[in-house]
Amino acid sequence: MMNMRKNGLLGHLIRWLLLLLSFFIIFKAMSGNSGFRLEKVIQTELNNMETPAAPIATRTKIGHGYELLQMVDHEHGLYHNIFVKRSLGFIWSHHGGSVMPLDPQILLSFKGGYSTFGKNRHYYYAGELNDPQISRLQVTWWDGLEQNAEIKDGVYQAARSVRNSDEGLPQFKTGRLSAYDAQGQLLYELDDEHREIRVDTDTGTDMDMDNDMNR
Repeated sequence: MMNMRKNGLLGHLIRWLLLLLSFFIIFKAMSGNSGFRLEKVIQTELNNMETPAAPIATRTKIGHGYELLQMVDHEHGLYHNIFVKRSLGFIWSHHGGSVMPLDPQILLSFKGGYSTFGKNRHYYYAGELNDPQISRLQVTWWDGLEQNAEIKDGVYQAARSVRNSDEGLPQFKTGRLSAYDAQGQLLYELDDEHREIRVDTDTGTDMDMDNDMNR
């Protein structure tokens, strides 16, 4: 009889804990920067930036539940990079981003930034490409790691995550972008000194790397 009563109390306690957990999940999902639908979360972030809605072109997973999304809005001449995180498998939250204008006079550009979440710093490179000869873009990071960028809709991005405890975390001074044609021939190289190539000039050096605006 005593065991049955203990089992009943334990079951009652478990039900209450599950109920509280459910309320917590719903509350988190309904808070300002979270939701069950990724599209709605993105729209909230774009509203914060005071920019129109834009479709997702590329999604890059960078670990620890985080992804870097790239959206292209050709109608308004903009592209976005936004960090999002998926928690518990179904709750999305946005974690800041950037917006840049599209410039058809740019053949290739090389920009980047980073955001720190918890124990990790998430780096990315992104930019435009308007040269149809470009078939592949390769980013070389500060430590020699080579990574193919994802290309779509005239823009590209590459991203990675690094623990804050790791030594030698950079401030975007040693990265390199290499552009190749379909035959593997090197077409262009951009770095910290040369960040864009335009239709009307060989290289441009007056565009600086900007850190992400954390929200």
